[in-house]
Amino acid sequence: MSKKVIAIIYEGEKTEKLLLRNLSKRFFMGYAELVPIMFPAGENIYMLWKQLKEDDFETDVIEVVRDSSESARKILSNFKRNDLMEIYLFFDYDGHNQNLNKSENGNEVLKEMLDTFSDETNLGKLYINYPMTESIRDITRDDCCYRRCVQEIAELCRYKQNVHEMKDYQDSRKYSVQDWSLFCLTAVKKWNCIVNNRYIVPEREEYLKVEPQKRLFENQLQKFVVNEKIAIINGFPLFLLEYFKKEFWDRMLGT
Repeated sequence: MSKKVIAIIYEGEKTEKLLLRNLSKRFFMGYAELVPIMFPAGENIYMLWKQLKEDDFETDVIEVVRDSSESARKILSNFKRNDLMEIYLFFDYDGHNQNLNKSENGNEVLKEMLDTFSDETNLGKLYINYPMTESIRDITRDDCCYRRCVQEIAELCRYKQNVHEMKDYQDSRKYSVQDWSLFCLTAVKKWNCIVNNRYIVPEREEYLKVEPQKRLFENQLQKFVVNEKIAIINGFPLFLLEYFKKEFWDRMLGT
């Protein structure tokens, strides 16, 4: 194949699909093909991780996904395994742990998952949306750190409806490069605020060297989850900032 092929494994339905379609159109056309693979209802990335763990992480992750559903088999039938050079996984923090046993601690499992899914060229690299994919819309054009930045965990069931009432960014099919620039700027500032208590753009080298998703999760637990809250931040803009080179970072963030 002439273009790089990137497997994107995700949960959810309409929101993620439309978001990935827009992201592909804005940033990957002519460079790489994104292959979105949705987990079927009743399954999720917890189950994928547990299957890999049972096999001592010796099973190929794409083959496990291929066996998960007919839709995954259909999508992957168009590709040889070697075509899929990179794998990224997107997961919502909002309590999709119905497939865990009562004795299992969801946060401990998620910590292990971040350790497992840390290399896009091997088992894949995991990004977490806090509390869910819809947090991409939880922004206004005059956004700042003084607006709502946390969500009570006990009220997560209402979060999607609350975000739906925000009108600026409801239609992900229409997101422009300028919109994504705002998403990236806000997300990386939020990351720095959560991790370093500074709502400013971090130095790119400093950001990349600390394993951003792991550091973000650790600080979520220590500063917010312990108080039954979650800091709102979306993983897709952080994925873009980490995926592309410094020139992209500078252009999107105006640095």
